[in-house]
Amino acid sequence: MTFYYIIFIVFVVLYVGYYQFYLKRKNARQAEEVSKADFKAEFANASLYRQNLLATDLSFLKKAMGEETIDAFNYANAETSVASALKEGVKDRLKGMATLGTVRFTTVNTPKYLVLSGDNLHLLDTDTDGEIDRHLIFNRSRLENSRLAEIPLEGQLKAQAMARGENVRVYKLSLQTDGKPVELILYSCLIFTEIPEIPTDPAETVQAIVIANDFLKQLGDKYPNLKVTLPIFG
Repeated sequence: MTFYYIIFIVFVVLYVGYYQFYLKRKNARQAEEVSKADFKAEFANASLYRQNLLATDLSFLKKAMGEETIDAFNYANAETSVASALKEGVKDRLKGMATLGTVRFTTVNTPKYLVLSGDNLHLLDTDTDGEIDRHLIFNRSRLENSRLAEIPLEGQLKAQAMARGENVRVYKLSLQTDGKPVELILYSCLIFTEIPEIPTDPAETVQAIVIANDFLKQLGDKYPNLKVTLPIFG
């Protein structure tokens, strides 16, 4: 029995080792293909890529925004150190939304979306079923006193970025409220940190990078205090 147990353990170790090696090679090939893209040319397609995604996988964002325009969007992630919850009751629909006060985040890090619409930045949070259950609006006065800065690529943040290519960077966005700021992690690519998905289609990755960079550019053009260097033009 002990002999078979040892054989089983050896097999599991070898399998895990091979799987990790396979993933590493696969990520490397993906990143290499993405690095060959002409991003300056691809950036001209930002509006097309954005609309295509909003018409398919992210159609629920259009529904959540109602009559409001979607000028640009990006994915967002709560910092892992944030331990509190979004203020109870902040589930009003767009028509009844007031100026944002103090908010808190849940310990469960669910996907979040940032949508730039006119002068406002919308933060749409989801529940554990993937449904949008909180919709917050940051107006011009809030955004003019908010901050966006690049942070070092480390740990999981680095792994997620490097799997998409050498042009992906990570940022910390601090959005002003009446109390503590809402602090989010976002990339120059559409990435959810807590969802360790492995990109498999270089073309889709290029589009995800273009869409996120377009968001960063539009946000920085509108609010100079939130301007960052665009990685794909670096």
